[in-house]
Amino acid sequence: MKSKRSFLVQLQILTKRMTLRVVRRPLAELPNLIISAFFLFVYDGALGGVFGGNASGTPFDFANGNFVNFILPVSIVSASLSGAASGIYLVEDIESGVFKRYQSMPISRWAIILAPMNVGAFRVLLQAGLILLIGKFIGADPAVGNVGFLIVLSIAFIWGMGFAGYSVAAGVKSGSSQGAQAATFLFFPAIFLAPTFVPREALKGWLETAAAYNPTTYVIEGMRSVMVQGWEPDVLFRGYLSACLFAAITLTFAVISARKATEKA
Repeated sequence: MKSKRSFLVQLQILTKRMTLRVVRRPLAELPNLIISAFFLFVYDGALGGVFGGNASGTPFDFANGNFVNFILPVSIVSASLSGAASGIYLVEDIESGVFKRYQSMPISRWAIILAPMNVGAFRVLLQAGLILLIGKFIGADPAVGNVGFLIVLSIAFIWGMGFAGYSVAAGVKSGSSQGAQAATFLFFPAIFLAPTFVPREALKGWLETAAAYNPTTYVIEGMRSVMVQGWEPDVLFRGYLSACLFAAITLTFAVISARKATEKA
């Protein structure tokens, strides 16, 4: 019990330190937020008339007359790139020697890795919340009511923690902030190897296969289920499961990478 309390205290202190670093750099949040909002407006403006209400009753009416509901999860998932700073912050600690000092103290490696992941996930949650507000302003209306927004946010938080873990692992592995940034952008194509603009059943050939093995697919579909279709427990379960597995895998990979980096130091 005492060790558990000690771990939570360590995690709280390290998370607070990382949070203060983010607060001191507020302008760093703007580019990704602007890009995600830009995608939302452009996708809705360019495709909304084709796949939304103007196409009601046609084979293309998979958005049930509200294309904002359908495309909103894509902007939310793209906001997960904001978790990339988690890896950069940890690399800065490695380069400045702070990480090595942590290793000489009785501090859990899990706490050291979880702290930037927590901050990354909260950054994703904040940006996702702002994107949802914009979506609400331009017509988003979840099929399950306003509770749908909370479900989307909860999936975004878990997914954001997973992406933050990926960026932390990439940062530790590369040992440089430039390497961490480059590694995170390698994940960007995963958004477009998913049912981004049409339902998965409309995909054909290799793209259909790629989407089936892409965890981003199930996260987007989980969000869309409450936004467009209503309560679909199986789809929602797969969305949460994919996000949780991704977070667990990246967390483990980040801890292993940190351990190896410590052994080499």
